[in-house]
Order: sequence, then C-alpha cells, then structure tokens
Amino acid sequence: MNLNHLLSINKSGINGLQKQLDITAANIANVNTVGYKKNDASFTELLHNANTLDEVRIANTAANQSINRGVAVNNQSVNFVQGGLVTTTSSWDMAIEGEGFFGVRDENNQLYLTRAGNFQRDAQGILRTNTGYKVAIDETVPQNQWPNGAASIAANGTITIQSNGQSLTVGKVILYKPENNEMLQSVGNNLYQTTGNQALMQSTNEPEEFGTIHNYQLENANVNLADSMTELIVAQRAYSINLKALQTSDEMASVINRFTE
Repeated sequence: MNLNHLLSINKSGINGLQKQLDITAANIANVNTVGYKKNDASFTELLHNANTLDEVRIANTAANQSINRGVAVNNQSVNFVQGGLVTTTSSWDMAIEGEGFFGVRDENNQLYLTRAGNFQRDAQGILRTNTGYKVAIDETVPQNQWPNGAASIAANGTITIQSNGQSLTVGKVILYKPENNEMLQSVGNNLYQTTGNQALMQSTNEPEEFGTIHNYQLENANVNLADSMTELIVAQRAYSINLKALQTSDEMASVINRFTE
C-alpha cells in the first residue's frame, strides 16, 4: 500500500460522508413538511486489494490480507414508514393511514404521487395542492359546480359538501399504490413518480389495500429529529477524522518528497 492508496481511501470516505451529511441535513430541514418521507443512505466497501510482502510484513500463519479502496454511498432510498397524524381545522385537509398515495396532476396532466394532503380549492373551485397541482378525483359533479361549504371526506374518499342545509355527494378522492415503493423516484416538492413498467393500482378497484383517509388531519414528516441530529453529529465527527487523516497523509508525502529530492 502506498500513499496514493491512503489518499484514495480518505477521498472516498470524505465524499461518502458529505453525501450522508447532505441527506441528513435535508431530513432535518423537512421535519415540519407535511407528508415528507425521510431519505436513508447505506454505505458499501469498494474493491479490496491484496497486500504483498513488498508492502507490509505478513506473518507466515496469517490469512490473506487486503485493504479496500474506501467506501461509497451504495444506495439512497426513501423511507415510507407512516408518519404521525395531526388534527387541523380545514375540511379539505386529508391524511392517509396506510400505504396509498394521493394522485395530483400538473398542467400537462402528468400524474404524480404524494402523501401531503394539505389541499384547498382555487377561485374556480378546483381542488389543488399548495403548488397548484390538481388533485385526482373521481367526480360525480364537475368541480367548478361544487357548492361552497364545509366538506366531509369519508374513510374511503367519498366527498360530501354541506350547503344550504343539504348534503351533496360530489366525488371521491382516488388513492394510488405502486407495486413496489422502492421503484418510486422522488422528483422534488414532496412528489414521486413510478419508474420502469410497474403497474399503478387505483383505490376504485381494491380500496382495502390503500389505507384509510382521515379528514381534518395531516400526516407529519416521518423524521425523528433526535435520531437525525445524532446521525448528523456522528457524520460530522467521522468527516473531521477523515480530513485529519488526509492532512496527515499529505504531510507524510511532503516529508518523503523532501528526502528524495
């Protein structure tokens, strides 16, 4: 093993820990974001290089020895564990208890999935997210004809509006469920898209698999602040140690270069 090998190990550790710091910081920053799902990172060792007698003294009885090339972030995945529910005062707030997702569509009718149910009606009476995406609803009455009034959303998504002493059923919130959550790709703003050719099931077909909708409630982020702060401190300490090791390797190289000049 030479100094270049040491520098390579330090570099990989610093790069990996920097990614972990970025992921953990993003989780902490979104601790109060409705429906946010935290990201997890896992590390893997890089290739191992066998040590030779020319590089290090090895006992005759020792097993084959090797040193890996460092570490790398093997995978960054979204943790879809259920977040806690909190009560609100808006009749258009919804939370899912279960594995389903709300569907929302952009101006091009592209479907995205989200767990954030802080919806509101716009000036035309269309139910939208706080970023303007239209909520996917199986309408029995066109949304621009819905009366003004307090909404009541049943556990299966059925929407009833109270107006002038009457109850009018106007539609049903559609929930979606991918075959495998690991195939969901985050596209920012708390939105996800399916990747590959996996099927996307709708609650209109098999509602029992999608969970329960709770009206007047929202799902909190599933970030545990205490755990995330601990992870941040550990990653920062490890980052500092790798920097110190890198500095020491550089100083050793400088000393060697002076004696070989």
